[in-house]
Amino acid sequence: MSWGIEDPKKRKDILDLMDIGIRKNMANPNHVNEVKKSEIGCWMEQIYGIMRCDICDLSSECPVREEQEWQAWLKENNMVVEKKKEQ
Repeated sequence: MSWGIEDPKKRKDILDLMDIGIRKNMANPNHVNEVKKSEIGCWMEQIYGIMRCDICDLSSECPVREEQEWQAWLKENNMVVEKKKEQ
């Protein structure tokens, strides 16, 4: 996240994120070990309780971003994915 230090808005966002982390760890020192896995696969949502793709340093490997790009590609190429009905 060092790239965000030069941009004042991103710097504030990162400092806010760090503040959230500090508060969560002060309330529960074992927060990181006890946190439940995110249902959508976002590590930031899992640890901090928020999803901020714009300041995430792992966005290139993000399952949420990958799904959004996949859905955009399907729409752009007029593709429809049909699910098989269970019998």
